[in-house]
Amino acid sequence: MEIKNFNQKMVNEVVKLWNESVVPYSIFAEFTNESFTEKFLNNPFYDNDGSCVVVENNRIIAFGNATYNNNGLEPEKTPGYITCVAVDKDHWHQGIGSQVLLHLEAFLKSKGKTFIRTFFANPINLKWYVPGYHKHEHAGAPAVEINSPFYFLLMANGYNINGQQDAYHIDLTKFKMPQKVLDKIAENEKDGYTITIYDAKKHYGFNELFDALGSEGWRQAINNNLAKEKPLPILIVQKDGEILGFTGPINNEPSGRAYLAGVAIHPKAQARGLGKTMFCSLCQKSKENGSTFMTLFTGSDNKARNIYLYAGLRVARSFAIMRKELI
Repeated sequence: MEIKNFNQKMVNEVVKLWNESVVPYSIFAEFTNESFTEKFLNNPFYDNDGSCVVVENNRIIAFGNATYNNNGLEPEKTPGYITCVAVDKDHWHQGIGSQVLLHLEAFLKSKGKTFIRTFFANPINLKWYVPGYHKHEHAGAPAVEINSPFYFLLMANGYNINGQQDAYHIDLTKFKMPQKVLDKIAENEKDGYTITIYDAKKHYGFNELFDALGSEGWRQAINNNLAKEKPLPILIVQKDGEILGFTGPINNEPSGRAYLAGVAIHPKAQARGLGKTMFCSLCQKSKENGSTFMTLFTGSDNKARNIYLYAGLRVARSFAIMRKELI
C-alpha cells in the first residue's frame, strides 16, 4: 500500500471509488468524469500536490483533497481546508483514512498553514442532496455533516467543533401562504408597509439599507444582479418608496432550487413581522416561477432561523465547523 500524488489519468478510477463507496453512504452527490474535472482540476485554487490516492495492488483504494485560499494575506493568517477523504468500502476501519488525512495536513503545513477549518469558505465545495427527496440539491456543504464518517474521522484525528451550521429545506410544490401570513401582510399594509417587486423608477434606498445592516456581501449580491442586462426580480418591503427590506432575487436554478441571496429588514422597520411575511412571499413567488424546492444554511444561533421556520422550512441536516491547529 502506497500514498501517491493524484494525476489526471486517475480520474475515472477515483470517480468510480467516490460513486461506489461515498455516495451510497452519505449525502454527497455523484460525480461524472466531467463534473469531477470541473470541480477539482479546473478550479483556480486546485493544487495537484493537495490531492493524493492510496494504491494497493495497482488499484486505487482511497482519495483525498486539501486546498487553501490566502486571500492576499500571509499563509498563516488564513486556514487550510480538507475537502474530502474517500476510502473504498472494502477497506474501511483499517486506518487508511487517517493516513490520507495526515498526508493532506502535511501538504497544508508545507504551504505555511498553521490551522485547518472545514466549512463553506473552502474554494472546492461539494454538492449534496437533501435526504428523502429526489435530487433536492445544495451546491456546497456548509461544513462537516454531524455524525457522518468524515465527522468521526476528523474527531479521531484531533479536530474540534468550532461552530454549527444548519441546512434548511422546503418542498415548494406543497407550499401555500398561511392565513396568518396574509393577515399580517394586510395589517402592515394599513401602516404603509407593502411587499412588492423592486422597481428602480419607484423605489430607492438599497445602499442606505445595506449601510444600516453593515452587510457588504448583500450589497455586492444585489448590485451584481442589478448590473445585469436583465436583472432578476428582487422582492422588497417599501414604505413611501423607501426600501426597508429585501429578499431573493427570484430565480429558478436548473435543479429546481429557488435561489436566495439573503433576507433582511432595516432596523427602523423591524419587530413588525416584515421579514417573515416577505420571506413567505418569496416562497410563493418562487413556486409560481417554477421552483420546486429551496435549500439554505445559516448558523445554528442566527435569529434568521425563526424566519425560515415560520415559513415552513425544516432543518434537513446539521453541520459542524471543525478546526485543528497544525503547530
